[in-house]
Amino acid sequence: MKQVFLVFAFLLIGLSGLAQTQFIPASHEAFRYVGRFDFSNPQEVRFDWSGVYIQFCFRGTECAVKMSDTGHNYYNVFIDEQPSKTVDVKSDTILTIGSQLGTQVHKVRIYKRTEGNQGTGTFKGILISENGEMLQWNDIPARRIEFIGNSITCGYGTEGLSKSERWQPSTENNYLSYAPIMARAFKADYHIVAHSGLGVVRNYGYKEKVSPSAMPDRFNRVFDEKELPLWNFKQWKPDVVVINLGTNDFSTQPFPDKAVFKAGYEKLIGEVRKQYGDLPIFCVVGPMTDEPCYSYVKEMVDEFRSVYQKKNVYFVGIPVYLMNPEKDLGSDSHPNYQGQRKMAAHVLPVIASATGWDFKNTEF
Repeated sequence: MKQVFLVFAFLLIGLSGLAQTQFIPASHEAFRYVGRFDFSNPQEVRFDWSGVYIQFCFRGTECAVKMSDTGHNYYNVFIDEQPSKTVDVKSDTILTIGSQLGTQVHKVRIYKRTEGNQGTGTFKGILISENGEMLQWNDIPARRIEFIGNSITCGYGTEGLSKSERWQPSTENNYLSYAPIMARAFKADYHIVAHSGLGVVRNYGYKEKVSPSAMPDRFNRVFDEKELPLWNFKQWKPDVVVINLGTNDFSTQPFPDKAVFKAGYEKLIGEVRKQYGDLPIFCVVGPMTDEPCYSYVKEMVDEFRSVYQKKNVYFVGIPVYLMNPEKDLGSDSHPNYQGQRKMAAHVLPVIASATGWDFKNTEF
């Protein structure tokens, strides 16, 4: 069933919205950070990739979150596993996310739905009831997936009302992308490394066949929009990697040469293997592109499997006609939530067959 998020923006000066409170700093061990975060200042944890999330568990009746942002980002808030509200952060902000909640234990997740070019977020901590208590988050998934992609993976326009509607940050919701949908079906934690408009070797609309900075150049970063610091790959290792790139390489002329495109993709796979080892990699194409990208990626994967004997590299083609143009597309003809669910349903069985993982299709 489609998640419905109501948009609220809370900018509170002081703590007038809450009763007597205690402040729990971002450095508290009970916070669970999933995604690429910068902990160089443990009191102010920074991030910008879409799809990062912060989880915490507390006993108390009230809760507010202290955050800031260099731009304007949107976040989904979940309380006790249910969508509560969407909040936007533009500056130093205290977000009231719950009051009169009841004295039982509550689980909260703050989820970044917009991508890095909207700004860098900072999480500073939370405020809970004076007699409240922080508890450990114990429900930790055993499976891990990393997704590398472009606007489709980011969830660009998933909440857009039609394919002719122009994109706005408020309609981008990474949580409704095929990537988190699949992770939820597999009950897996996940990292999203994705940016709209970027390709394997050529970015959207670039005047030459090769762009100076494409998506693979961001793979080793802590931040999407900053070259430094570099990400420490020892912090988190996925069980599988899903790559959905190539749409932007072939979105406009001039197309990159076949050999150059394949070499760039092979280099990315090599970097993934260098950092994570010989794990399964799923190379997805579609549904916003077709030939020649489709054949190029399939040929490359076939070579990995037959020539290099890397049997755990897989090709998954999503045909453009999987999308119903009138029902499955949101802003700027990108897949909406219904289209993204179709994508997930198309790819899930392939990953399940290769890994032996079970999955639940309740979201479909």
